[in-house]
Parts: sequence; C-alpha cells; structure tokens
Amino acid sequence: MVMTMLHNRFRLTVLATAAITLASVAGPAAAQLRPHTGSGLYYRLGGGDPAARSNNSNQISARLGLNSALRLNYSCGKFDLGLSWGNLMNSFSQIGSQVTNAVKAGISALPLYILQRAQPGLYQLFQTYSAKADVMIGAALKSCEEMEAQIKAGGDPYNDWLQAAKGVDWKMNMTAANTDIVDVKKSINTNGGSSGVPWVGGNYAGGSGQAPVRVVKDIVAAGYNATLNTTVTAPDTIDYSQPNSPVALQQLVRNFKRAADAAQYATDVMGEVEVATCDGAACPAKSTSTGMGLAPKFEGEVPPLRQAMNNLLAAPVPDATNLDLVSAPGVTVSREVVEALKELPPTERAIATERLVREIAVAKTIDKALAIRNTMLTGMTEPNIYASVGVKEAQAKLAILNRLIEDFLFEGRVRKEMVSATALALVEGARGVKANSVTVQPGRAGDTRTVNDGGIKP
Repeated sequence: MVMTMLHNRFRLTVLATAAITLASVAGPAAAQLRPHTGSGLYYRLGGGDPAARSNNSNQISARLGLNSALRLNYSCGKFDLGLSWGNLMNSFSQIGSQVTNAVKAGISALPLYILQRAQPGLYQLFQTYSAKADVMIGAALKSCEEMEAQIKAGGDPYNDWLQAAKGVDWKMNMTAANTDIVDVKKSINTNGGSSGVPWVGGNYAGGSGQAPVRVVKDIVAAGYNATLNTTVTAPDTIDYSQPNSPVALQQLVRNFKRAADAAQYATDVMGEVEVATCDGAACPAKSTSTGMGLAPKFEGEVPPLRQAMNNLLAAPVPDATNLDLVSAPGVTVSREVVEALKELPPTERAIATERLVREIAVAKTIDKALAIRNTMLTGMTEPNIYASVGVKEAQAKLAILNRLIEDFLFEGRVRKEMVSATALALVEGARGVKANSVTVQPGRAGDTRTVNDGGIKP
C-alpha cells in the first residue's frame, strides 16, 4: 500500500512538470542513478538526461591563425609588368649573336623615332623582340589570372571582402578630379583593400590601422543595441541589468546583461572569422575561432540550477526567489512541485530532481540560442551590414545555429523514443507476467459428511 502511494506521488510529480523536462546526474563523469521503484515512470520520462552531454564540458573556443600563404590577398595585378618587360629586353644577349652590347647601347642612346630613320634594321629588330616580350608577359599574366580564378573558386573566405574593398577604392577615385584611370588601376591592384570596407554604423573595418571585420560579434552586438533602442555603435560593455535601467526586465537583458555577453555567447556557439582586406604591417590579423555548439552551454546552466533546487528542497517553505531561479522561460516551477519532490524516497527524489534541473537547463539554453538568432536577424538589417558581403556569411552562421538547435532537441527525442521505449516495454511486460501469475490461496475445504435425520452421518 505504501509503495502504491509513493508510486502515485512520483507520478503526480511527473504530471506537474511535464512541460519542462528532467535529467540525471550531478557531474559529467558521475554514475547514473537507478530507480528502486517506479521504473516504468522513469522510462516514460526518457531516463535521467533530456539531452546529450557535452563531449568536453570544459571546452573553450580556440582562436586559430592562418597559414602565411592563406593570409595573402591574391591578385595578379600586384606583379610589376614594367620590370618583367625590362628584364626580357635586357636578356637579348642570351638569344644569340645577332644582338650584342653595341646594339643594346645603340637602342638606349637614340630616341625610337630617330632610331627608325638612322637604323631601320636595328629598329625592326627591337620591335620584333619587343613584341615577343609582350607576348611572353601576356601569356604569363594569363596563366596567373587562371590560377587566381582557381584560388577564388576554392572558397577563399576573404576574396569577397577584398573585392568589396577594391570597389570602395574605385568609388572614391571616381569622384576625384584629374585622375588617370591607368594609375588608379595600378594603385588599387597594388594597395587595394587598405581602405577597408564600410561596416557597422558606417565605420570602416578590415583595412590598414582598422579593427578586423568580425561578422558574428559585430552583427550580434549591433542587433543587441538595436533591440534595446540604442545606437548600433553603442559600447558593448554597458550593463543594462542595473536597477535604474528602463530595459532591465526585458528578456534579452535577462539572458545577456551586455552586448558583449551576447556576442561572446554567439561566437562560442557558432565560431568566428576575423577578416582583413589588406596584408600590410598595419593591417589587422586574420584568424578564425572554433564553434563549440550548444552542449557546453547546456552543461554550464546545470550547476547554478542544481544549487537553487537544493536550496528549495532544504527550506521548510519554498521562497519565491529560488522558485524564479529554477523556473524555465515561460513555465514556472510551483511550490506544489517542490513539495511533491520532498515526499519521494531518497533515490527517486534524486533522479526526479536532477531530471527537472537538467530539463530547465535545456529550456534556458534553447531560449538563449533563440535570443541570439533574433539579435542576428535584427543586426543584419543595419544598412551598412545589409549592403555588405557580411550578410551572406551571417546567413550561413544562422543556418548553423538553426541546425544546432534542431540537433539538440532531436537528441532528446531520440533518447526518449528509442532506448526508453524498449526499456519501458520490458518493465511493463514483466509486471504483466507477475500480475497474471499471482498465486490464489485456496478456500476452506467443504465438509463431505452427509446429514441423516437431523444429524451428521459418521
């Protein structure tokens, strides 16, 4: 009878917390708790964990530099064609006895129009080898351009930014007076990208003496500020959770107190690429940061929630502050849930409590991931970002985030639908067999003696 009451109480606990989820153990390497009673209920919950654990709960996002060759902005326009032509013309002595030092001296001593009149044969020879030099340079340049196209086709992450920076240089030179287009082209091919690209708030980034373009960080910070109705270039260190802040109670501020916190969360989850549009000493370094996904963030939510839940269970009367701390976004934990947990046997209480804690951690993790998604969408609408090649990269990052959210939830569904379903079927099948095989105690045997004339016949 007592076990039946305990089982029913355990069931009430589950029904009261069905909209949340529950999880299993305290610590990444701890052994999972097993229920002593109510196993069917345990497997209907889906076990002790609502989501897969992090591969390494202590993982950090690593900033990686690029190979020296990958840091270069490739462009065939950086070759000195004049030097190439001069070197070819100066190598006449290597093509036979027809051209001697005297011939070269004659060519250099006379203007070409005088040379044509005074030495027609020598002039023709000069023109012949000049044409050959042009052909050789053209062939070499064509080979370089073909290779440049292959490099770009291979997915150079900086090429689009470099082309955008060159486009900015062209626009600036178009408005200048008395500009030689040939000189402009040579200058842009040699130094293109040093001016950077227009970025958040119209400020330039990626060029010489400028900060690098950080697609995820910059867009999330801009979106955070825009969501709170401040300028997109507001410092990302402002703490909006202060009591006197008019936006302190907004959900975005509850999740992330500062724009820097939101940006760091986003780069930890999705990774980052720091873009530079030039290669000089004053240009920012190019690098990438690895993305860790959502699992480490989920693991980080568990310890403070577990502590708050333990405080509730230890208190004679659950207080509103701790109840708020352990509530999931949109679903509160009531006093009745805490009282139901207290009435469970120790082992079952530990399992149900940890499951509840980890389910709330899942809800908080997903809520923060969705907040990052919304801030990125807002940041992408900033005019300078929207007009840049950064939108394409931001969309790729958003696709990664959407996939991470879907995979995170998918793991929990698989865990519940696959392993737990089989275990639950086994437990319920065994219970059915036991119920059908209960021994029925035989009743008292009847008296087989007969009654004769009011008495019992012996």
